[in-house]
Amino acid sequence: MNTTDLEQDPPLVLIVDDEKFTRLQLRLAMEQVGYRVVETSNGEEALAAYAQVQPDIILLDALMPKMDGFTCSRALQMLPGGDRTPILMITALEDRESVDRAFAAGATDYITKPIHWAVLRQRVYRLLQASRATEKLRQQTERARASEERLRIALDAAHMGTWDWDLLNNKISYSATAAANLGVAENATVDTYESFLKSVHPEDRQVVEQVINSAIAQQTDYDVEFRVVWADGSVHWIAARGQVYYNETGTAIQMTGINMDITDRKHAETELQRQILRSQLFADIALKVRRSLHIEEILQTTVTEVQRLLQCDRVVLFQLSSDGSGKVVKEEVVPGCTAIIGRNLHDPCFEKQYLDKYIHGHISCVADIYNSDIQECYIDFLKQFQVVANLVVPIFIKEKLWGLLIAHQCDRPRQWSQFEVDLLRQLSDQIGIALAQAQLLADETRQRQELTRANAELQQFASVASHDLQEPLRKIQAFGNRLKVMYGDVLNDQGRDYLERMQNAAQRMQALIDDLLTLSRIATRAQPFVPVNLTQIAREVLSDLEILIQQTNGRVMLCELPTIDADALQMRQLLQNLIGNALKFHQPEQPPIVKIYSQTLADWQSSEDEESLDAKCEIIIEDNGIGFDEKYLDRIFNVFQRLHSRSEYEGTGMGLAICRKIAERHGGSITATSKPMQGAKFIVTLPIKHNRGD
Repeated sequence: MNTTDLEQDPPLVLIVDDEKFTRLQLRLAMEQVGYRVVETSNGEEALAAYAQVQPDIILLDALMPKMDGFTCSRALQMLPGGDRTPILMITALEDRESVDRAFAAGATDYITKPIHWAVLRQRVYRLLQASRATEKLRQQTERARASEERLRIALDAAHMGTWDWDLLNNKISYSATAAANLGVAENATVDTYESFLKSVHPEDRQVVEQVINSAIAQQTDYDVEFRVVWADGSVHWIAARGQVYYNETGTAIQMTGINMDITDRKHAETELQRQILRSQLFADIALKVRRSLHIEEILQTTVTEVQRLLQCDRVVLFQLSSDGSGKVVKEEVVPGCTAIIGRNLHDPCFEKQYLDKYIHGHISCVADIYNSDIQECYIDFLKQFQVVANLVVPIFIKEKLWGLLIAHQCDRPRQWSQFEVDLLRQLSDQIGIALAQAQLLADETRQRQELTRANAELQQFASVASHDLQEPLRKIQAFGNRLKVMYGDVLNDQGRDYLERMQNAAQRMQALIDDLLTLSRIATRAQPFVPVNLTQIAREVLSDLEILIQQTNGRVMLCELPTIDADALQMRQLLQNLIGNALKFHQPEQPPIVKIYSQTLADWQSSEDEESLDAKCEIIIEDNGIGFDEKYLDRIFNVFQRLHSRSEYEGTGMGLAICRKIAERHGGSITATSKPMQGAKFIVTLPIKHNRGD
């Protein structure tokens, strides 16, 4: 199942929500990717629409009047095919009880409000993929069962042979087909009953004897299935049916019947049982993983359930770094096997070429490290953890390699079955989805909490700063100015000094309030991100700072800067603060020289011609000024922090705090490198692209 399948046969989406605007948003989101849509406004309409149109997926609001989403979901499960139609529950509730209630009602997955539209489309796409793949497998299984039954009848007819057992003389003779089924020579006569039993598999002999004795004693038909071992050691399944004949005294004298080779049928049954078991195991483990809401629970559930399923010695989750090293973040290990939880590991053989294989979905399966075509350094690496056999499956989050799911056998070689490989591969997909879901939930929860707290604090401060602080300050400034104009001539020198000090203090207070308001408005009055040409912004800032550049005899070298998704006003504030500081904090008797340039940080999982949402750039402002001791690095980005007195350098100590707040609001960061009297280099790291909804 791939994207082309969904494009050629557009899925039908049933939207169930009592809010008209939400239905419109959901419809637009689905139609943008080419899906067909049917809308209903309540649970009762949804049930009627389902019976009429048979949708491929249902987007179901949890909280609705009349019939809520939980009740509607349970009712949908009772309709024909309803238990096979994926239901994505949309809810503002995110507590564990509500999530458990959604799954108990039959929801396949859930997403929380406010809806992240890119995540919604990806979640719907994944559910549709899984649903269509499951339906295809179910149809194949049904066809296979029907075909198997027809094949069994034909094979039985083709491989049916007769046999005759003279009970008085203990002689058994076979037809050619019967002899072939048992693996004995054509038209052979087996000397004794005991000789026949020797061809029966040791584990089945007792059962065969019991059935034969029971048929003779109770005068019933002989009917049994058992295994035989041929001369070449191969094992085959036989179905034997027979009838016992008696003389006038009631003594059993003869048994005749047929046998059939049912080996193919038995293999088919075994494979079908394995598929059913695999599907059941996969469903059970995937449900446990997906129901977890926290990353730690997901990881621990994964290693515990996989170790229980495979009965191997160790299962670990290894989170990768970009250089191929990484850390064992979770482990389930049997007693006597070395624990490696929490260890940072680097495989000397794990070069970028091998890392690229995992990026492209490679699965490593080694039955015996001492008898495999692997490098000696890799054997030495595994030996320190007692590994003899291992199975390694990559885990992806949003198509990016997150880490590896690894199973170890430490006490002996182990031939990993295709069943085990397929199961771990499918589980790794579910783990990736669960991790992405948990990360998104954690990010959304944290962001909502931070935003709520910050907005409350900033709104309170903005109210105080804009009125309660500024109003008396304006009066101080106004009356100070009047006093200077009207009575400046009559004041003595000491009086004029006092007045000037008062006015300077009022000006500093005004600057401090303005900076605090700027800091608070970074979040409360932020503008949406749009493409911003940083070179153009920097030129405008230099134009504003032209007088300061002339006063300091400074020289500014501006290189080409990138265009990024950002808030233009905040980028201007950021560059003005940093360039202004570079000009202000220059060494005595030495004109400032400021360099402004950038560099792009490559994404290690993206090709050179691929533009990634994870790509970042660094904006660097470098000067030859007084610098600072890097032990104060954390301090300089805090509010009201100064390394110099006001008599040396003017300012409020807010500029770099504002810069950090702007960088963080853009999903970036700011840092610096410096030494006293050797200049400073401020480095702002920012994403180049944002989802425009950010």
